Amino acid sequence: MRIRCVGGGPAGLLFAILARSAGHEATVYEQAQPSESFGWGVVFWDSLLRQLDAHDVETGRLVREHAYTWTDQVVAVEGRAPVPIPSFGYSMRRRLMLELLRSRATDVGVQIEPGRITDVAAVARGADLLIASDGVNSSLRRQQPEFGTHATRLRNKYIWLGSDKEFDSFTFPFVSTHAGWVWAHAYGFDKEASTFVVEMAPETWTGLGFDLMDPNATMAELERLFAASLEGHRLFPPVGTQDRTPWTEFVVVRNRRWHVGNLVLMGDAAHTTHYTIGSGTRLAMEDAMALSTALAAEPSRPAALAAYQAVRQRQLREVQRNAMRSARWYEHVPRYIGASEVDFATMMDDRRSPVMAHLPVALYLGLTRTANKMPGVAQPLRRLVSKL
Repeated sequence: MRIRCVGGGPAGLLFAILARSAGHEATVYEQAQPSESFGWGVVFWDSLLRQLDAHDVETGRLVREHAYTWTDQVVAVEGRAPVPIPSFGYSMRRRLMLELLRSRATDVGVQIEPGRITDVAAVARGADLLIASDGVNSSLRRQQPEFGTHATRLRNKYIWLGSDKEFDSFTFPFVSTHAGWVWAHAYGFDKEASTFVVEMAPETWTGLGFDLMDPNATMAELERLFAASLEGHRLFPPVGTQDRTPWTEFVVVRNRRWHVGNLVLMGDAAHTTHYTIGSGTRLAMEDAMALSTALAAEPSRPAALAAYQAVRQRQLREVQRNAMRSARWYEHVPRYIGASEVDFATMMDDRRSPVMAHLPVALYLGLTRTANKMPGVAQPLRRLVSKL
């Protein structure tokens, strides 16, 4: 089978690796070089490493060998003692992950075509299977209304920054300003750098004047606001930022269908999940592995594409619900931040709860304390009022 992947992100590259290893002809059309990739670091957990091991041992080895390990989450509300939440995970500079996947793809015989496609029709004509792995604003997806795409823009403003400080714990600093609360999601991805995502309500954004600031002024003001966390280190905008500071709102993308003819959606082209659950890269790579598995298991290409869509849409339902609950929790930070530092950290950790948003804060905290004292009898209650 002749497979063409449009988009050289983690989904497209990993699927090309798996397809070529299964004996198919595979080509990846990169829309940008790894050095031009959006974002700073990506996060993942043991579950992704285990899945990579099962599908391509060498890819799993490369990702594991180069992964950065962070330990614990730390919730640091201005003026209060930081609260650690025991946990650990992995991260990696996005550019490095793309370079590792690109190298592995080349080793197994994937053809890499750099640069943007000027003749999509010609690429499509030469493909038995065309993969749209070209991101949230997928041009291939937009050409097919049959996908039934639905996009929802969420409320909060955010910006994806880098820092030259190493955050060896996943850190959440919250800062009070005259216009409202501002917070960040910060995690290291090597010994010299971290991702630093800043988020706030739109009223706070305009109240602090960020709508009128150029990138240099924005970085200076954010460094001032987060001085206690940055400890003299700097913040940097995304690669390619010029006169306009790239603040945006998160766009939730859903598609009724994931394949039309021989065109198949993968990664952010198929679905997005809010960055506050840290699953975008994992889910994109799981798409690649699921499609590879379906092609190997099903008797025909139509059956494989139907199985891929059914399996991944089913697997994503709960993840998408959790991601939306997490996003909405951060849209209502003022509702929760008046609690004690420990209670606030507990609620942030429980933000995927299906009931928290519908109960008074004091009642929710009382229920969780009661449930935590009854581990044997009240496990269903604990699942209901806390994390699923």
